[in-house]
Amino acid sequence: MAKKEKKQKKIFVLDTSVILYNHNSINSFDDNDVAIPITVLEELDNFKKGNDNKNFEAREFIRILDKLSGNSSLQD
Repeated sequence: MAKKEKKQKKIFVLDTSVILYNHNSINSFDDNDVAIPITVLEELDNFKKGNDNKNFEAREFIRILDKLSGNSSLQD
């Protein structure tokens, strides 16, 4: 029998520009892991206010994170 090789997971680190371009980018990495540095979260917080597309993307991404975290904090 041929041994089925397990695909190795990769870690993708999202930066602010990727998130501001597409708030749903966090879901684009299949079964790989996604890391978001705290500095990116802080930058996104600064982009929440306003009516530009980047402001909408920042707000939507934060909503996605809130939904994913449920009642847990990001530190959990």
